[in-house]
Amino acid sequence: MRRILLCCAAILVCLATAGCWNRSELNELGITVATGFDRSGVDWEMTYQVIVPSASGASQGGGSSGGSQPSVYVFSTKGKTIREAADRGYTENPRRLYFGHTEILVIGKEAAEKGIEQILDVYFRNIDARETVLVAITDGKASNIMRKMVPPEKIPGTALADILRKQNSFSSYFPIVNVFRMAQKLVSDAQTVGVPEIIVTPGDQKVLESLDVNKTTSPPVKMKVERLGVFHKDKLIGYLNRNESYGISWLTNQVKGSTLSFSCSGAHTKKKDGTVRITSAKTKVTPVRAGEHYHMHVETEASGDLLMEYTCQEDLSKPNSIEGIEKAIASEIVYSIETGWEASRKLRADLPGFADKIHRKDPKAWKRLQNNWSEELAQIELEVQVKVKLQRPGLTKKSFDTLLNQDNRQE
Repeated sequence: MRRILLCCAAILVCLATAGCWNRSELNELGITVATGFDRSGVDWEMTYQVIVPSASGASQGGGSSGGSQPSVYVFSTKGKTIREAADRGYTENPRRLYFGHTEILVIGKEAAEKGIEQILDVYFRNIDARETVLVAITDGKASNIMRKMVPPEKIPGTALADILRKQNSFSSYFPIVNVFRMAQKLVSDAQTVGVPEIIVTPGDQKVLESLDVNKTTSPPVKMKVERLGVFHKDKLIGYLNRNESYGISWLTNQVKGSTLSFSCSGAHTKKKDGTVRITSAKTKVTPVRAGEHYHMHVETEASGDLLMEYTCQEDLSKPNSIEGIEKAIASEIVYSIETGWEASRKLRADLPGFADKIHRKDPKAWKRLQNNWSEELAQIELEVQVKVKLQRPGLTKKSFDTLLNQDNRQE
């Protein structure tokens, strides 16, 4: 009986002490949507984009209390370490920073060139930071990016993340990467990763008229994804332009959707006569040993559902014409892949991850090659095979230019 009474008393004590003793109320949290990392000499400079709840609610129809108040406020702090800089934020910020909803982190050029190992360590060591956050770099200071708006969106951090995702889904020019994937690539055999670069460019020189004299309909500046920054180990070593980065997307099987222009002649020329929408793509890379070295066999399959633009003379009702277009598109893909690889090889950077493929296929060979991998990388050649299937040629079988010339000949 005494034992039963003691058990009941213990249960009552547990129930009395239960509860959210370590809770944090919403009005005590500063929800960050974007974080900027800069270096200022030996110090870290952190910049935070924090949501203003009242303004965000007003902008979404939740009332008029927000008025013209911005949806986010931005502040910067400095410290010898990243955590020290973050903690110094409480000298000017009334709320506890909460990183569970951070969409993107932007790394400034100086920080990227000096090394990002501390950034990755912070994200993997702290439980309130997500490893799924997207990563971008900038050619200047990340704090400048944090303080720019992205019309017509109200929350710039979310808008920047959406820009990266949208271009990845609809154009695939720049492969996107999150913190987890970035760390995974940097500790792999290749030790290389590509990160999209966001830049600030001048906006429209001429602004449209507005009924409100204090407002304009065209922003004075705008932000865009310009290049692909290349990291080897933990440091930024160079950049790839859009065409070169596009080739890496094909080579690493990261083309989700894209619009590809081609020439009627089938050769890569500046004059483009048609456009196809790539809706699915798959690339497989296989290391092939040739003596003591390797070359890479690249097999790519792509399909397009709709021929979006076409000014060639061929009649699309004929199978031979469709085959000719498929070969022309395949030629453009081969050119993109080779362009991307040449740019990567020039930097001595293994962006396609060939080292990992060789290691998996032949561990003994990789043990022999890994000490001189940069020299071996420069000798790797690609053998590219591309197959394209055009499924829907469009509503009309002849180009409008052909129809016009046909009418002129009849006259």
